[in-house]
Amino acid sequence: MNSPSHRAGELSDISQRQAYRIGISDGSRLPAALLIISLMGFGSLCRESGLSLDFAVVQLVTMWAMPGQIAFVELYATGNSMFAIVLAVAMANARFMPMTATLMPLLRPGMRQPAWLYAMSHLVSFNAWVWVLRRCPELPPGRRAAYYMGFVTMTFLAGMFGTLAGYLLAGVVPGNVTLAMVFVNIVYFVLMLADARGLAALLAVIAGAIAGPFLHMATSDWGLLLSGIIGGTLAFVVARVWRGIKAEHV
Repeated sequence: MNSPSHRAGELSDISQRQAYRIGISDGSRLPAALLIISLMGFGSLCRESGLSLDFAVVQLVTMWAMPGQIAFVELYATGNSMFAIVLAVAMANARFMPMTATLMPLLRPGMRQPAWLYAMSHLVSFNAWVWVLRRCPELPPGRRAAYYMGFVTMTFLAGMFGTLAGYLLAGVVPGNVTLAMVFVNIVYFVLMLADARGLAALLAVIAGAIAGPFLHMATSDWGLLLSGIIGGTLAFVVARVWRGIKAEHV
């Protein structure tokens, strides 16, 4: 799952165009492939829900967040109120606030027009967050924004292609198969977090995996949210206590 390694200083003198191309190269590999597969499931979901292709495309462009997209489509198709839809989407996409807050300051150095960060923040995704954070130590601060734009350009195009393909193939490929594709990206997220070098991230994955099934059986409506809160909180506390114990023995 790790991004390609580079020797220290190898990327220290690259140009903006080279950084952009590296971003495209990284984005065109596993992230693009998995986005195509998972968003084929989203496109199929839109068609199975009786929504138009135009709706699917506009929804993808304006939101660009898989959990929120699925919540929006399911609630909209079943005739829920706008308040319920907005609340569900906001809760599903709440994770983007800390992701954006940690990523945007890394992209700001060297930007002549910092206002562009507002537009760039719209394209933040789990893929971009993980890959850019891993690349940042290798990239000069003034080249990170170019790398980010190359990466998100590639992944956004892959997501668009996947949505279109899933919508058009919904009547050809069995529905259970195309809808199951939605979960491919979720499995990828879990593997990426499990591969993370931070103890808290690894503990959160383990705690969530254990608590998730039990909480889902207890309450299918709130099980996922509760597993995230409990798993994340438990991981944070355990990791902090463990670091304190290690510090005392140093």
